[in-house]
Amino acid sequence: MQRRQFLSAFTVAAGGFALAGTPVAAARAMSLEPAPAHLRLAAPPADGALDWELLAAAGPERFRDGAISRFPATLRDLDGRPVLLSGYMMPIRQEAEHREFLLGGLQFHCAGCMMGDLGRIVAVRSRKPVALTGDPLQLRGTLRLLEGQASALYYRLDDARPV
Repeated sequence: MQRRQFLSAFTVAAGGFALAGTPVAAARAMSLEPAPAHLRLAAPPADGALDWELLAAAGPERFRDGAISRFPATLRDLDGRPVLLSGYMMPIRQEAEHREFLLGGLQFHCAGCMMGDLGRIVAVRSRKPVALTGDPLQLRGTLRLLEGQASALYYRLDDARPV
């Protein structure tokens, strides 16, 4: 099953051509079956936590609310403010503890299979190292909107600490 998922993803990424260079029918290249449950786990809600749906409102630069921005006014108001986020850790390095990692609103399957919605991924810089876990995390920190940054990500959580 893992090999099939990899090859399907590879053929889609390769523009619909198989390794031999022959066209692949759309029905064979992609599956319309729902993703397995372990790939669709949303972070459990936490009282006072920022809603990932709100964060997902960010997008490519566009004119919004009288300003050219990646963010609507409701998000621009949160820049530099303390927030609580509930999500799943995706480490950047192979270590037992991390000061920098990604936090996602949906559970990560692997680095190559991350969800494509960058509005649901936050770069985290923690105050102290956080132990690697597959369980949901609740982190409190300062939300930074990455407007005009070199990063493809939209958000960073600075000075984060587990709750």
